[in-house]
Amino acid sequence: MIHWLVQAAGAHPELADGVSLAGMLHADEQTKLAALKTEKRRQDWVLGRWTAKQLVQTVVQQQTGRVAALPEIVVRNGRRGDPIIEYQGLAVSLSLSHAHGHAFCAVVERPSWPIGADMEWIEPRSAAFMADYLTAAEQERVSQAEGAMRDVLVTAVWSAKEAVLKALHLGLTVDTRCVECLIAPVAERPSTWTPFTIGCDDGRLPQPVPPLSGWWRVWDNFVLTLVVGEEVE
Repeated sequence: MIHWLVQAAGAHPELADGVSLAGMLHADEQTKLAALKTEKRRQDWVLGRWTAKQLVQTVVQQQTGRVAALPEIVVRNGRRGDPIIEYQGLAVSLSLSHAHGHAFCAVVERPSWPIGADMEWIEPRSAAFMADYLTAAEQERVSQAEGAMRDVLVTAVWSAKEAVLKALHLGLTVDTRCVECLIAPVAERPSTWTPFTIGCDDGRLPQPVPPLSGWWRVWDNFVLTLVVGEEVE
């Protein structure tokens, strides 16, 4: 099962200032926060931890009926930079994204499972951007969108690519055109999770790619995308 949560820094003035809320962080996390040098990095880091802990707290309560104390839920970075949850043997995989003072977190109830979550602010993107980052097939889909929906679709494709590369623990270390996310043009911004098709050029990627499933939707003026590994029998 996949769980997700979006939170805004503006809901808590401390988070907007890059300061943790009282009773939120483990001692190791407090040390990590103190070492962050830039205001933007602190803001994103604190908001991301707050969102992840709130979501994991909900998952724990649903699974066990217990209310987990936030400092006991520790979010660490794995060796590839991906966030990892540590809480009393809880077996979940997690992904985080930040944009415009918001954080988006997704959790799948499986350990060490491919998962990528991304959020992007909807705004115009140029033809040069599409040529640099989108495949020919993706550009063709975008060209079919009308009016303002073009900006939505370009943003969705870009966000979907980011989510796939997060799930593969590659980030933007490879050409984004190695990944193809085909999203059907829509007449209105979708407010529910809508599937899209994922294709990967295995010959240009540094590792084998497992089967992946993806969904997208619009929340406020953001595109949210989710990518997870498919069940293989």
